[in-house]
Amino acid sequence: MKSRGVALLLAVTMFLAAVWMHPWCLFLFSSRTYTMQGVVDAFTMADHHRYFFFQSMSTVGALLLLVVHGPGALSVDEQDGPIKIASEKAEA
Repeated sequence: MKSRGVALLLAVTMFLAAVWMHPWCLFLFSSRTYTMQGVVDAFTMADHHRYFFFQSMSTVGALLLLVVHGPGALSVDEQDGPIKIASEKAEA
């Protein structure tokens, strides 16, 4: 259960950070020019920020998949505990 909670916290945090750091829709309707390795128009700046925004959204989607489906059988915080390794059984 800890993995799902942490993944949800990370997904929300990453979503809010992406919205804050890459407001591509604000650049899209602007008529200003910006400095980004030279002078670029607002549409190019919006395109740049849109790329990084949706790149972050793909990571948010992966974290939400972890929230929905869980960490799997190899997780440390599963109900039965971690899976026993073959070498541990031989020693016992």
